[in-house]
Amino acid sequence: MRILIAIAAVLFAGCGSVVVDRGRSATPPYGGPLDASAAVAALECEGKTPYQRGEGVYDDGLATVQAGAEAALDDYMRESGLSFSTPSDGYAVEREQGGRALFSYDVDGRTKVSMFAADGVRDWSGDEGWGVRAWAQCDPSELPPDVTDDLNIGVWENESGRRVPVTRIQSFQGAEHCSWTDITFLLVGPEKKADWYVRDTSGDDFSGLLRTTFANEATLPEGATDTGLRRAGRQLWIGPDEQAAYLVSRDDAQDVERWPAAKRPIRCA
Repeated sequence: MRILIAIAAVLFAGCGSVVVDRGRSATPPYGGPLDASAAVAALECEGKTPYQRGEGVYDDGLATVQAGAEAALDDYMRESGLSFSTPSDGYAVEREQGGRALFSYDVDGRTKVSMFAADGVRDWSGDEGWGVRAWAQCDPSELPPDVTDDLNIGVWENESGRRVPVTRIQSFQGAEHCSWTDITFLLVGPEKKADWYVRDTSGDDFSGLLRTTFANEATLPEGATDTGLRRAGRQLWIGPDEQAAYLVSRDDAQDVERWPAAKRPIRCA
């Protein structure tokens, strides 16, 4: 069994990290217990609970332990797939102490994503070293617009221009490996029980899965409800029978698209 030894001199400097590319966190360092619970406790979310959280996984043959904390974070972000749902760079060391480290991604001086790493983690190959033990993040709507755009998370705004939590509404482009990149999915409501709407201009991909058809020249039906939510120059209305969503141009009320409701969630295998 090979034992990886972390060398203090290169623990947080000179290791060429692509994830940790900022100096110390701009916020006052988290002062609570420096253990796995810090991943949640260090967050400064607008909401009361984290959007998502998880534990480091090292028994699936993907992520491997590393010789230092920053290298461990780099490896875990790449191998675990976290970089598809959380910022892939822009992290800072918030606090370090005796074989433990807390990393933070800050927005306007407040921590929105946190990662806790520690030495002494054992991976699937039997090696021991630094690994990510726990992570947590605030709702993606609290991240900068360019970050959520890069993550393919369509964040909507309310009537006052404030970004709305994705637990209420979100949109995203379809997966590339399913050749769905020209299709937009709109989820209204919490993801597990959201109403799904689909913008598929071809009309060929989901035959039988939709309650009506897409139309790029539609008429807003009588009784439709204005949600007040908006994105990319259009405002969202929901039809009276919930068979479709209507995206109305904010510049031209006659410019209306009808997005059919899905009978069930449509996921790419």
